[in-house]
Amino acid sequence: MPPDSAMEEAASKSVKLQKWLDQNQYATKGILKYERIFGKTYVSVGGETTTSEFTEMLGLHSGMKVLDIGCGIGGSAFYMARRYLVDVLGIDLSSNMIGLAQDYRTGMEPAVKHRVQFYVEDAVEMQYPVSFYDVVYSRDTILHISDKLGLFKRFFTTLKPGGRILISDYCRGEQAPSQRFEEYVASRDYHLHTVKDYGTILENAGFTQVKAVDMTDKMVEMLKKELQTFENIKDAFIDEFSEEDFENIKQGWLDKVVRCGEGDQKWGMFTGVKQ
Repeated sequence: MPPDSAMEEAASKSVKLQKWLDQNQYATKGILKYERIFGKTYVSVGGETTTSEFTEMLGLHSGMKVLDIGCGIGGSAFYMARRYLVDVLGIDLSSNMIGLAQDYRTGMEPAVKHRVQFYVEDAVEMQYPVSFYDVVYSRDTILHISDKLGLFKRFFTTLKPGGRILISDYCRGEQAPSQRFEEYVASRDYHLHTVKDYGTILENAGFTQVKAVDMTDKMVEMLKKELQTFENIKDAFIDEFSEEDFENIKQGWLDKVVRCGEGDQKWGMFTGVKQ
């Protein structure tokens, strides 16, 4: 395929994915429903709890530059800017996510507001500055991307020497998956690897000191806590949305617990260094 055709095909896929996300999984109402269970400004596993635990590993300090891939509605970016005084560029393919992140940014205290920026970008297609960022950070979003090796090579290029990467993401188990799990993955157009294979891809992209950690037990712990919190706000949630919406979200979380318990679904946390 000629280069121009390949670029056009990639751009077309990006537009289609963005449209699908904004009209389906990440419609504004859907994002707000997810936020009620994850916590204010968060749309990833464990909300602020896991954000606090993961960012503690990065050695962040004032003046560092962080690239937040799939930043959602800004939770991690706001947290890092407030807690560590770092500058964060958040990108997301969903314009609805970025719209809400921008709305939240306008209400932030100046010390946070002036340290965060949000843009609609395709992580696969965007241009990355060379040796620019101290940290690349991503939470539960690269599952949408098939060419992880190509993406991780871009991350490697944009990190400064000594820069670090931290990713959490959905993974698949080592066992042969159930048909139910395969149907779930296909319905979301996810591209999943085992925790071990995910770490190997990071190594193949050039990262050293790679750690690929199975965090599925932590995911289940967070899911159960989120379910309890969700039950506590049931009446308020139903008043804001509907009982059907409440039951759908609840069932979705229960299904995740089952998939994890059966070994089909895993949750990995990955770190590495650019030497």
